[in-house]
Amino acid sequence: MKILLAQCASVVGDQGPNLQKIEAVFSKADAEIVIFPEMFLSGYIPRDNLPSLAEPIDGPTVSTLSTMCRDAGRSLIAGIPLKHPSVKGQITNSVVAIDEGGSVGRYDKTYLPTFGPFEENLYFSPGSAAPVKELSTLRVGVVICYDLFFPELSKLLALQGADLIVCVSASPTATVVNFKKMMPARALENSTYVAYVNLVGTHLDLVFGGESGLVDPRGEVVVEAKPLAEDLVTGEIDISKLEFARRMRPTLRDSRKEVFEAIIDLKKFA
Repeated sequence: MKILLAQCASVVGDQGPNLQKIEAVFSKADAEIVIFPEMFLSGYIPRDNLPSLAEPIDGPTVSTLSTMCRDAGRSLIAGIPLKHPSVKGQITNSVVAIDEGGSVGRYDKTYLPTFGPFEENLYFSPGSAAPVKELSTLRVGVVICYDLFFPELSKLLALQGADLIVCVSASPTATVVNFKKMMPARALENSTYVAYVNLVGTHLDLVFGGESGLVDPRGEVVVEAKPLAEDLVTGEIDISKLEFARRMRPTLRDSRKEVFEAIIDLKKFA
């Protein structure tokens, strides 16, 4: 199973060029799953323009992506601002995960950073679910950027059967080093593959750092993209390696849901 980490720059506030870039990369990809960074379709972040850019899950942009996946027979993960699924006027920092048949799933970012240069609580509402979706026969869970710093979320995805945890991100240069430390930790503690797909380019005072990568269930780097430049890298998911890691270090078998049931109601994630 091949996945393509599409480390690309996006235009802030204009979905058109970003959608065109997705289509161009996707059409040439030699991979079953293609992954783009956080908020890729709007750029990170268009602030007061978000209300005009956010769409419902069945809006025109997502519908175009769904048709593209169905026609190509491959899967896609991409960051996009979406309208809240139930509360009018609210917006979520989201990812669409679309399988090879065009079926669309969504994940809404759970942990919204509001410190330093980040202002997400001013614009977004947090999500409250952690779904796992099958993409091209692989069970995939998604987290968004700051979410990776909260191990309970990745653990929850792994306990639901995720073989791959994807972190899409808009990480500035100064924080990329932290994500590169987190990736092998999340992989080892959950016996999963972990992919990190980061933006490049600039917006205002943010310079996005790139260095996307794929880590295997033993914490070893499979592939890594360049810093500070657009780069398309393909990594291989080897299910036999995943199964071997889970036999050698059975962290999922030994994880105890009751330890954090007091904090998270697992039933709502079923």
